[in-house]
Amino acid sequence: MTGKFIGTYNRALDAKGRVSLPPSFLKALENDGGPGSFWLTGLYGRLTGYAPERWEEIVEKLCSIKLPSLKLSNFKTKLVGMAQEISPDAQGRIRIPQSLIREAGLGKDAVLVGILDKFEIWDQARFDAISVEDVSEELIRFGIDLTL
Repeated sequence: MTGKFIGTYNRALDAKGRVSLPPSFLKALENDGGPGSFWLTGLYGRLTGYAPERWEEIVEKLCSIKLPSLKLSNFKTKLVGMAQEISPDAQGRIRIPQSLIREAGLGKDAVLVGILDKFEIWDQARFDAISVEDVSEELIRFGIDLTL
């Protein structure tokens, strides 16, 4: 990956399940000067896109778990089983598979959110319903001091 995913972008999902990626996301996905592919999976009511090298790290870590619990096994099955390699077309659009559209509950209006090493695709109503709570104690437990 040559860049990071940053920003929030409102997009419309067309009748074929296509959505346009923002130019900054396309640039972050570039591989050897051309458009790069990424892995898209669904979990927790949203879709998450990972550059190939990041996705490989995730899969390797999950594969290293010997005899996972049923709960962890189901998580792994859903995360990896739903994953699809996606490549933008010449217009910078991606076609989201129907299984992932259902998993994320995507309607016509979508929000793409860059989160540095990955990006998420949310249904607009679900994204708008997110409430941000005070997480200062949790940040402190992780040794993170943010002054905002």
